[in-house]
Amino acid sequence: MKNIVFISGSISIRKLPQQVKGSIDKIMKQNFEILVGDSKGIDTLVQNYCLSLNYYNITIYSIYTYPRYKASEKFKVKYIKVPSSIKQERQRQQEKDKAMTLNSKFTFAIWDSKSFGSYSNIIRGLNNNKKVKVYLFDKDLFLKQKETIIDKIDFIYRENNGYTALEVIKYLKNGIFKRTQDLNRYLTEKLIIVKNNNTYIPTNEYQNLFIIDKYRGRVKGIKFKNEFISWIEKYIQEDRKLQQPRLF
Repeated sequence: MKNIVFISGSISIRKLPQQVKGSIDKIMKQNFEILVGDSKGIDTLVQNYCLSLNYYNITIYSIYTYPRYKASEKFKVKYIKVPSSIKQERQRQQEKDKAMTLNSKFTFAIWDSKSFGSYSNIIRGLNNNKKVKVYLFDKDLFLKQKETIIDKIDFIYRENNGYTALEVIKYLKNGIFKRTQDLNRYLTEKLIIVKNNNTYIPTNEYQNLFIIDKYRGRVKGIKFKNEFISWIEKYIQEDRKLQQPRLF
């Protein structure tokens, strides 16, 4: 496979960090073909940066016959046809990302440590044995190569996004909780969470185990942090010991 790099990143990012520009400069110096999407954020920033330096070895992937964003007519375009059975926009866009992963040798992600799209691109790259480089925008640094592994990437993603109650149940596999209602009931009875206006929130003592899920400033509920997983396993063990009958 030729030297081709798939560059992706979070829509939330509005400016290319200097370190990322330095990496792109090295990519251009080696005349790599750059595969990039047509979205806002990193896709647009990378296109504009390459154009500003008169670098045209760019291929824009899009699920539309004409990309949503194309900085130069000199950039090539590759149309990715999405199966009609795929309806959700996020899943439709992932089809072009999958194509860019498979059609490249390198994966370079500029990630805000939160976005699912960039997370998926990194994981897919690792699963397909691509050479993966990750820049953590929120920490202003490149992830060390020895840390660019699935477990670490998953930890970072969950640290910022948490687990849903259903994901916690699937992870624990302890037979105690079969439904999300079972988990919520247990945590409520133990005064770990409380229900407020039909929404669960953590009690003050246990706030560090949860992420408050908000939408437009309004609390929607809770997500569970990485720390919650290890904590709840130990808590249940201790709780069982306390409930065992004593002979004396």
